[in-house]
Amino acid sequence: MQEVESDWWFIGLPEEWRTEQDEDSILIFDQDELGCISLSSLQAEHGKPASEQDLKTLMKEVGMPLAQGKPCKIGDDYRGWEFETVEEGDYIREWFLLGGGHLLLVSYACAEDDRDMDRAAVDQILDTLRIKNDE
Repeated sequence: MQEVESDWWFIGLPEEWRTEQDEDSILIFDQDELGCISLSSLQAEHGKPASEQDLKTLMKEVGMPLAQGKPCKIGDDYRGWEFETVEEGDYIREWFLLGGGHLLLVSYACAEDDRDMDRAAVDQILDTLRIKNDE
């Protein structure tokens, strides 16, 4: 298993998955490139560690009502909300997470017809997510 790290977290990937990084996020692709996981770390605007209220404010700002999501726990360190939607033939799972004083937005997108193809693999990958502790 390979490991990817950001300034705030680590995540493990099966060997057949690959990554790309840009200024705002880390992208993870399955071997056939039918699906993509995107991870974007956000810091609270007020400069203090992020809180659950910051997470709820972010979800409200992007139009994700809590009633349409379900509470989730990802790995040992992250808690938040998961949403599933279909938009213009694309299946999208989104996680709004809080851990280690920062917010993490994770999304997985693929064609609607492929929605269950990588579900187990995506869940296993996300389960390896952990906070990067300064040592």
